[in-house]
Amino acid sequence: MKQELALRLLNGLMKWGLIKANEEFKWLKLLVEYKYDHYQGYSPGARFLINLINWLKQFPTIEEREVAYKFIRQRLIFINQREMHHLVNLSMPLFDSEARRLVAKELGLKFYETWNNIEAARRLKLLRMRTLYVALSDGAHIDVFRRDSDASNEQVVPLAEISQHKWRSLSEKLRKRLDAEFPKERELFERICLIDDFTGSGYTLLRFDFDKNKWDGKVHNFCIQCKDNNILGQYVSENCTVHVHHYLASTKAKECIDQELNKYKQTFDNFSFLTTFSYFLPLDIVVNDNDAPELVELITKFYDKSIESSEHTKEDIWYGYKQCGLPLVLDHNTPNNSIALLWAKSKNSSESLSKMRPLFHRKERHIDHGKK
Repeated sequence: MKQELALRLLNGLMKWGLIKANEEFKWLKLLVEYKYDHYQGYSPGARFLINLINWLKQFPTIEEREVAYKFIRQRLIFINQREMHHLVNLSMPLFDSEARRLVAKELGLKFYETWNNIEAARRLKLLRMRTLYVALSDGAHIDVFRRDSDASNEQVVPLAEISQHKWRSLSEKLRKRLDAEFPKERELFERICLIDDFTGSGYTLLRFDFDKNKWDGKVHNFCIQCKDNNILGQYVSENCTVHVHHYLASTKAKECIDQELNKYKQTFDNFSFLTTFSYFLPLDIVVNDNDAPELVELITKFYDKSIESSEHTKEDIWYGYKQCGLPLVLDHNTPNNSIALLWAKSKNSSESLSKMRPLFHRKERHIDHGKK
């Protein structure tokens, strides 16, 4: 559908006057071209404006459509590819800064003293060489990180599940790099940076499963892999630092991760943990029951329980998974931590009167395969 026709249909749906329509069209054209039309969850040929029209049609009254449009106009945060790549580019300076802090602590120096200390410079160079960068998911943009950083290709791994053959190859290549300047040092990685793009709740990264009475999550799985497969002491140093980094996180996730890691580190004497974030979203962007009553009513009224999954999302996720309440869309997908109205689609079998239509269709990572 041509943009001008879509805008006319939108104007008819929203019943804007001439002045209001011109104002909104200017804003829409800018954001559509710069961001929204580039959403990778749209099917070939699909565009934002037609999705916006269909999305607004699920709200029967003009007052409800105005509340929904105002939410998109004023609260939606859309991270496009260029902005995500900028967050990726901020990662290596953070890694270097934390490496310098580790060296300063080890040598008993103040942070600023490491810049003009010969021993610190040499120790920092060794630490950088013995650092491994590991992607925790396919969304980690590890290809962009590798191209834009000064890390060697042999220090960057695109998967967290590393085979014995790969560990051996990484160790051999590390030995070759060390021989040039540090021939007496062992080929052991002493810092591992675990990288991911986004976390909304922190739950998938690390959590304690009280039903099974054990830890679970990406960090735990990686640490267990190192411990159970005899990686420690053979390819990874016994006092390894695990540096967990996200390009983007909610404040809730940041606090949860820090809290859980403080508990988790007591179970692993061989690892120390630290976290960094290129950027974390402030608390004031979160949508919850304290928001405008008309917005809360819209979110809860037009909600269909058929979108829930007993195994993954649990119940009552109108504010998103774990009730994170994020008005967030990433260019490649919409997190399920975001407001359900943005991404949820009712199942065909749903008997709800509120059939949900997504504005930004979400690609699900967990499929029920016919389960109810």
